[in-house]
Amino acid sequence: MKSKLFRYTSLFIGILMIAGLFFGAMTSKAAANTQVQADSTELVSASQSPGWKAATRPWTKAEMLAAKPYPLADPGKERSVTTSPEAPDGAPGAIPSSLPMDAPAQPVVETGMDVFSSPSPLGYSYPGPFTRYGNFSSYTRYPYVTVGKLFFTRYGLNYVCSASSIGNYAIWTAGHCLHEGNADVPGGWSYNVVFIPAYKNGTAPKGQWLAENLWSISGWIYNHDPRYDMGGAILFTNASGLRISQVVGNLGFAWNQSVNLHWFQLGYPQAAPFNGLLMYINASSYAYSDANWGSPYPTGVGSDLTGGSSGGPWIYVFNGNAGPRNYLNGHNDYRYSGYPNEMFSPYFDTVAYNLRTSLVTDTP
Repeated sequence: MKSKLFRYTSLFIGILMIAGLFFGAMTSKAAANTQVQADSTELVSASQSPGWKAATRPWTKAEMLAAKPYPLADPGKERSVTTSPEAPDGAPGAIPSSLPMDAPAQPVVETGMDVFSSPSPLGYSYPGPFTRYGNFSSYTRYPYVTVGKLFFTRYGLNYVCSASSIGNYAIWTAGHCLHEGNADVPGGWSYNVVFIPAYKNGTAPKGQWLAENLWSISGWIYNHDPRYDMGGAILFTNASGLRISQVVGNLGFAWNQSVNLHWFQLGYPQAAPFNGLLMYINASSYAYSDANWGSPYPTGVGSDLTGGSSGGPWIYVFNGNAGPRNYLNGHNDYRYSGYPNEMFSPYFDTVAYNLRTSLVTDTP
């Protein structure tokens, strides 16, 4: 009897210990997930990922032409929009743009637009109005030269997105062009990442720029949250020892602005009916905000740009002249299934500004 009681007691204690370990593990995992959610605005770099390596060689023309357009991000929810997003999380700010170092002096032409002003309230029902046209200007003329194609490999497949120069060694693009947004799966980071500014018909008039490091935001990487689908790359200097911003200049940057603005969205759409060989420009004003995610509400405009345009800049106060203009204030990011004439961008708030600051202060 005593032996049986001992055995049953031991078995019961063992079950309790196993249950404790199980629920302890579950609690730890829940705590970890809570930590990820709590730190969704933290910056994460590819260099922190074991095994990730910087680009080591340019892409061949054949590789560039064969690369597939990376799809616009999938929001993964039913569409829900509003024209009454919450106010920004801080004071508005703007950083001026810069011309290439060899650019001829250009006259300052005032546009009558104050970067800190809020125009009369806008807002449209679907589809918001837009005007899309091919770039008929010189691709190597500022500010077009700051925009290019971003080539990369992920899980053994070659893809292309769009990106733009933002200062020093840095470029800006969509987070999903740099990371799958699937932190639990190995190899989520893109590799063989190369930026080709002013790309046209398979040519690289300003050279190929290899990425030394990539950055994105934890909210995208761990939670696939489109509010944080932002990223950038740090590029090596070229053979002459020059930085990307010296060669092509860079866009300015505006954050915590009113949503009631007008933007020019640039990029290289490649999914049908486009072929990815040319730069396109889409002009549109604020239509509505995505209400699915809470603050900061992603911004929606009318657009029919397709896969391959992801990461292409939304430029506020678009102008081909010198002076405090050409502000990056969004990028091509995602649309909902069944709504081919809209485009959303993460709203550029203080988190976007912090990412931009980290990018332009990083060095290869």
